[in-house]
Amino acid sequence: MSEAKDLTEIRNQIQQRSAEQKLTQRSTMSVPEMRKLLGLKKTDSYWLVHKNLFKTQIIGGMMRIDLESFEKWYADQDIYRKVTYIPTAEELEKDYICLQDAADLLGISREKLAKIARCEEIGRLLDSIICNNKRWITRKSFQLFLNAQNVYHIMDDGDKQKETQMSQEKDALSLEIKEYISKQDAAELAGVNVSTVTKWMQSGEFLCIGAGKVLRVHRQQFLNWLNENRKGVM
Repeated sequence: MSEAKDLTEIRNQIQQRSAEQKLTQRSTMSVPEMRKLLGLKKTDSYWLVHKNLFKTQIIGGMMRIDLESFEKWYADQDIYRKVTYIPTAEELEKDYICLQDAADLLGISREKLAKIARCEEIGRLLDSIICNNKRWITRKSFQLFLNAQNVYHIMDDGDKQKETQMSQEKDALSLEIKEYISKQDAAELAGVNVSTVTKWMQSGEFLCIGAGKVLRVHRQQFLNWLNENRKGVM
């Protein structure tokens, strides 16, 4: 009876320990899991951990990150973004532009463009991911960024060879500052839905033209109107 009782207690302890481990794993994640989540290199991920920005604990000899404190830190910062989807090589070539290439087109440094994406309100339009240890911007969001302001634009280079290369890149990416934009583009710039833009168009405050069966909005007049009335329309 004593042996049977001891075996039962040992079995219960093992089951309890297993349940505690599963609970711990659900409330924490490993450093490699965080690295994959944020698209970081190994050195960068451990550098982030050692800054003590979120809680960590050693479990079974391995460092694990407290999910609750991690999510709180993540919500309060705008430098790192979670990688939710990794595009294929074909999708990268078709739908994305490397951050460095985008900076070259604008005639600014990569660091400058990265700072714009992090710190300037206009930078919120730039939708980016980390892939193959590089940051990539979606071509659509880069086009939207170009349309939304007049400060940063694709530069013409005096060097003939570079100018030809830039021209080819612009043609391939279809990146230009459009004089007229769609209602969908206008809605994304303003952060509202398309039906709201349709109501604004009826006010006659900015120029709209018909392109086939589709109405398009004069980009600069719309931006001017939006800046003047931003508090009232948001």
